Amino acid sequence: MGGVLAEVPALPLHEAGKYVAGAYVVLFALVLIYVAIMAIRLGRIERELGELLELTEGTVAAGAGPPDSPTGDGEFARPGATSA
Repeated sequence: MGGVLAEVPALPLHEAGKYVAGAYVVLFALVLIYVAIMAIRLGRIERELGELLELTEGTVAAGAGPPDSPTGDGEFARPGATSA
């Protein structure tokens, strides 16, 4: 492999600039696509968290809180335990 690379002439600087600029454009496009995908995923997660929050607020407002909700004295209720 080293022999092949030794025989290949180096690009002159005035020609290599086009390839360097092209590489930067490709890299920028890939980063832009990645950021767009992450923004879409973040929006979906925020929307799902909002729906979960609405569901939990509706459950708490109806008086049927989760089984491990605080009992009011800072302690958590144990499943199957009766409050005195």
